[in-house]
Amino acid sequence: MRGVSLDEIVKSTKISRRLLQALEDEQFDLLPGGIFNKSYVRAYAKCVGIDEEQAVAEYLDASNEIPPDTRVIAHQHASIHSDRLPERSGFPLIPVLVLLVVAAGAVGGWKMYQDKQRERQRFMPPPAVEPAPPPASTPAAATSTTESNPPASSQAAEATPAPVKAARAPAESETSASSSRPPAASGTVQVAGSPFEITVRPKDRAWVSIKADGNYVVRGVIQPPEVRTIHATGQIVFYTGNAGAVDVAFDGKNVPLTGGPNAEQTLVFDSRGLLPKVPAHE
Repeated sequence: MRGVSLDEIVKSTKISRRLLQALEDEQFDLLPGGIFNKSYVRAYAKCVGIDEEQAVAEYLDASNEIPPDTRVIAHQHASIHSDRLPERSGFPLIPVLVLLVVAAGAVGGWKMYQDKQRERQRFMPPPAVEPAPPPASTPAAATSTTESNPPASSQAAEATPAPVKAARAPAESETSASSSRPPAASGTVQVAGSPFEITVRPKDRAWVSIKADGNYVVRGVIQPPEVRTIHATGQIVFYTGNAGAVDVAFDGKNVPLTGGPNAEQTLVFDSRGLLPKVPAHE
C-alpha cells in the first residue's frame, strides 16, 4: 500500500528476507519466537511508517501469543534479587596475578644480574703474578759454605777455590751471553726514554689488549665512541682481535693496520715509533 518493496525493508532493517517474508505470510512458526518476533514487527512497522505498538498488538492477536504481564515480571525479578545472597569468588584471582608478575620480574632481574657478572668476569684482566726472586748464584753459595764450614785440612782449603772458579766461569759466560743477546720485546720493559703516546679509536666493537711499560692498562672490549690514549716512556704492546675495526695513531700520526675484520694483529712501539719486528701476543 505504501509502495515500499521487501528488498528496501531488508536493506533498512538488516533483517533477512526469509524472516520478513514469513512475517508477511503469517508463518510465525518459522520465526525465532519471543521478543525477537516483536522486535522484527517493530522494525518492519517503523520502516513502512505505521504505528509500532498497534503493529505489535496485531501480531500478538494474529499469532495467539499472550503478552507478558509486566507486574508479574517485576515481582519475580524483585523476589529473585532479594532472596539471592551475594556471591563471592572463592579464588583471589587478582592478588595471584600480581604475585606472579612480581615473581617473574624478580627472576628476570636476577638472571640479568648473573649475566652481567659473568660478562664482567669474562673481560676482567687476570691478577698480576709477581716474578719469583732469582736463585742465589753458585759463587755466593760456595763462599757462604766455605765461611760457615772451614776445611779440616790445608789440602781441602787449597782445593776449595777450584770449584768456585769453575762455577764462576759459567756464570760469567752466561752473564756475558745474556748481555749480548737482544732483549725480548714482549716480556721486557725497555729502558725509559722520551715520553710518547698512542691513540686507539674503535670503528666497531673490538677486543684489545694494551700493555704500557710492562703493565696492562687496557684489556677488554672497546667500541665507539670510546677513545683510549696510552702514555709511556719505554714500550707499548698493542694487540687486537679485530684489526679492521680499530684505528691506531702514534703521537698523532696514523699507523696502518694490515689485518681485516676479525683478524688478530700485534704492534709494538717505543719512543722512536713502531718496531719493525712484531712479537707474538702472549
